[in-house]
Amino acid sequence: MSSTSPVARPTPITTLNERGESIFPSRRGLANIPVPRTSARRLVVGIVAAYPSMRAGLGALVQGDTSLTASAIAPAALAAASGMPALGQISDADVILVEPGDLGQETLANLVALGREEGVPLLWLGSHGLPENALSGRHAGGVISPDAESETVVAAIRAAQQGLYVLDPSVSQVDISAQAQASGQNPEAVPTTLSPREREVLGLVASGLPNKAIARSLGISDHTVKFHVSSVLTKLDAGSRTEAVTIATRQGILSL
Repeated sequence: MSSTSPVARPTPITTLNERGESIFPSRRGLANIPVPRTSARRLVVGIVAAYPSMRAGLGALVQGDTSLTASAIAPAALAAASGMPALGQISDADVILVEPGDLGQETLANLVALGREEGVPLLWLGSHGLPENALSGRHAGGVISPDAESETVVAAIRAAQQGLYVLDPSVSQVDISAQAQASGQNPEAVPTTLSPREREVLGLVASGLPNKAIARSLGISDHTVKFHVSSVLTKLDAGSRTEAVTIATRQGILSL
């Protein structure tokens, strides 16, 4: 971002926003991510797609939300000279929204490298054909379905900008494991398997609810909630509820 920007880019994988509000997705989905109110500045979303018509369509979707503005990035700029012609647009963006279909591998690899270098979250519309390391949960961003509704796309953009890694359940575990192995991640970086009930409990923990409120919400006893929380902490190798939520978000367990 330019030095005149009134809002600093958040550190990837944060737990709270500047007002101390939880920004982790709950089981109700990413619609609970708060809209930033610290500035009237609209978030800049870079759009990368193979065809002008596709970039225009995604741009219209993004600008349908008054808090966002779109900036189309031509694939040719990314393909040339290690993507350096596109560096200015990438560094000026808060989030990059990418439709990877029909984009060349060199273009995608340059985009991933520049995004990582500039600290700009990359949000992928689908996982097919992505280069190695593109789905790393160690970076803000993530992957959502190419068929996602506009509300979901906008919510995912906000989540990525606030430092979260989001993952659509439609992305196969095989894809995630392969990406992790290709990028040399630890096994811990590959999403841990939690039961449906454990995911429900973790989602409510991420929403900031205490055990008693979780018990009431799910119709189970406090003791059962404590059991599930303990199981989640053990599986994620977390020392606290906050750490469990952080790890789960990095792994894409708390997702759309």
